[in-house]
Amino acid sequence: MFSHIHPSWNSFINNEKNQPYFIDLINKLANKYQQTQVFPKKEEIFRVFESDLSEIKVVILGQDPYPTYGYANGLCFSVNPEIYPYPKSLLHIFREIKLEYPEFEPENGDLNRWKDQGVFLLNTLLTVEKGAPLSHKNIGWEKFTHRVITYLTDQHKNIVYLLWGKNAHTIEKQLNSKDNLILKTSHPSPLGYTKSGKDFKAFKNSGQFHQCNEYLIANKGQQILW
Repeated sequence: MFSHIHPSWNSFINNEKNQPYFIDLINKLANKYQQTQVFPKKEEIFRVFESDLSEIKVVILGQDPYPTYGYANGLCFSVNPEIYPYPKSLLHIFREIKLEYPEFEPENGDLNRWKDQGVFLLNTLLTVEKGAPLSHKNIGWEKFTHRVITYLTDQHKNIVYLLWGKNAHTIEKQLNSKDNLILKTSHPSPLGYTKSGKDFKAFKNSGQFHQCNEYLIANKGQQILW
């Protein structure tokens, strides 16, 4: 389960392993994997932590993995390469990138290529049961991911946080807007795609991918090749 974590995360992960809440979480997961169908595969639960902590440039926070067999692969919004057509949320993400970067043509829906460039694709809940979105809510994942974001913001600045939907918006209070760029939009799902609010734009036509890259070029001298 923890075999592929990048060494830069060892201190954080090893500390969490000793926390009562995390021990309880892992025990609950062990039972759930025995009793029912849970996604992603055990070895992919912590896949997002393959990323080098010092190389993270962008954080995208999702809700929980896709509850459909063969879809979830440990990275939020990402699906395994053979999955087509894409889930609606991912399709909307790709549509927006295409609007901003007309040359964009994804080979597949696996976002590992983003991870390798420093995009941290974290779900709030890292596991889910088949056909049951949010089925692993309140078993400990929320505390864990809250602590992940806190640790990340303590370690680095000049990160772009793409907060999509109300669930992701809740982490804004943990972030320093002076040291990072925070872009809030609605969720890319069909229900949220065109909606806007008092303090966030609609995901549709938000221009956030270009805005993200402008900030990265100015502050890190690099951009993400979406």
